[in-house]
Amino acid sequence: MMGYIHKLLMLFLYAGVEKEAYHRVLPAIREENRTLLKVFSRLGAVIFVLLFVASLLAGGFASSNSTTYLACAGGMVIILLCSQFVLPKHPSLVTVFIHLFEILLYAFGIYISLLHADKAAVSAIAFLLVSPLLFMDRPIRLSALIAAVVAIFCVIVSNLKKPDVAETDIWNMITFGIVAIASTVFIMSIKMRTLQQSEQIEYLSQTDLLTGAKNRNHYEKQLHTYPEMCKSNLICVYADVNGLHEMNNSEGHLAGDRMLREVSSALQQCFGPEHTYRIGGDEFVAFRADTQPESLAGEIARLKQDLEKKGYHVSVGITVREKATDRMDMHEIVSEAESSMYADKRDFYRQSGRDRRRR
Repeated sequence: MMGYIHKLLMLFLYAGVEKEAYHRVLPAIREENRTLLKVFSRLGAVIFVLLFVASLLAGGFASSNSTTYLACAGGMVIILLCSQFVLPKHPSLVTVFIHLFEILLYAFGIYISLLHADKAAVSAIAFLLVSPLLFMDRPIRLSALIAAVVAIFCVIVSNLKKPDVAETDIWNMITFGIVAIASTVFIMSIKMRTLQQSEQIEYLSQTDLLTGAKNRNHYEKQLHTYPEMCKSNLICVYADVNGLHEMNNSEGHLAGDRMLREVSSALQQCFGPEHTYRIGGDEFVAFRADTQPESLAGEIARLKQDLEKKGYHVSVGITVREKATDRMDMHEIVSEAESSMYADKRDFYRQSGRDRRRR
């Protein structure tokens, strides 16, 4: 029984997935909603402008709605501008604006339904069924909005429409409100599962499963983007694990895998998981933008010391490029860091007295 309640709760709160899984895909949800908001608000603005022009040309009863059409068109334009210029900087506000968009449609649907006091509502019910499915959001919020619209509609029609028509509208609105909630929960759960599967496929395609660092494929894809990420300078760090083959031969591959995971974890803590790549068996590349080289050198020294306490050793090479004066050739930058790493490796084997051929 408790398991069923938990599933039902997760269905309404996070569309059938656990909270952690929902928050992992939340950036993708917000970006998709922002894209859809731009499309639908632009389309809505065009439709309401056309209705406004048509109402002016038609005259009579239709012209009395021209102010409403113009107000709705203005609302759509404001939402469109915000989705274009505000939401890229404040993605957390996407949910607010998609609900404003839906509220505008609901308000228009209710208004149209009240124009004819002797006829049953159609527009409000149509918007009630369609609007929640335009975007992706937590079912609990969409359901609460649907319930609020149904309640407001029932109060309004009970006071402004003829009793027999109002009764029909109320029963229809409640019935289709329940249908809207059920369909919204169902569709959101399907969308969430699809998005979660896409996120898992993307994760597998760009992540080294042994170490959790980004893999070579993602490294090749992202390499050219780093010059645009930095404002003052870009630092490339090339790290190579010393003694991996020796450890594999003497202690087994599980010990070697454990060493790779420890080194990767240390690099990811220093540079972040998005900027740490395993590009070979024992080779890692990481990037840091807009950092003082002296400060990073200190961090690298502490990283190497922490790993040495665990019995692991890495050789590290660093390349610094100033954006204002230096040429940002990423392959050249990585190659220089690699050469610097080999110099550090030679020093390590010379000082340790180990046979480098057994590395």
